[in-house]
Amino acid sequence: MEVEEYLRNKGMGYEHLTEGERKSISGFALIWTLFEAKLLDEDASAAKICEKSQEWVGGSGIDVTLIDDHLNYFKERYIENGEFGNRFNHLNLRKNDKEELVKEVLLGTENAQESKLACCLIIILRFRNNYFHGIKWAYQFQGQKENFERSCCLLTWCLDRYAD
Repeated sequence: MEVEEYLRNKGMGYEHLTEGERKSISGFALIWTLFEAKLLDEDASAAKICEKSQEWVGGSGIDVTLIDDHLNYFKERYIENGEFGNRFNHLNLRKNDKEELVKEVLLGTENAQESKLACCLIIILRFRNNYFHGIKWAYQFQGQKENFERSCCLLTWCLDRYAD
C-alpha cells in the first residue's frame, strides 16, 4: 500500500497539504531519527540535549549566527507583546523539558551559547514529541512547514558538526 495515497484518502487534512509541506514533514521524521541516533545516544531528552549542548559548544564551538537566527524565529513565534503566547502553550512542555531554561532564553535573560543551542533543540524535541504522539494531526499540520524546515536545518548542522 502507498502511504501517501492512504493519507490523502483518509480525509484528515493530509490531502490539502502542499508537496512542500509533505516533504518537510517526512524530512523532519528522517532527520530527527538520525540526529537522535547519532548525537543523543538513541535517548532524546531535554537533560541529554543540555548535556550535549554544553559539550559541543565547549568543544567544537558553535555558529552563533545560525543559532541566533533560529532563536529569533522561535522568539517571534512564541512571544507576543513581551509575554508567552498561545503557540508557546501548544509546545506542551513537560516537567522534565527544562521549561524555565527555554523561557529564560526566549526572553533573553539567559544568553550563554550552550543555553541558546539547548533551547532551540528542546523546542525541536517538542516538535518531535507533538508530531510522533499525534498532536500535530489535531490541526492537520497547518503552519508547521517552516518549523520542520528550520528544525531540519539546525539538526543537519549539528550532525555535520558534531557526529563522528
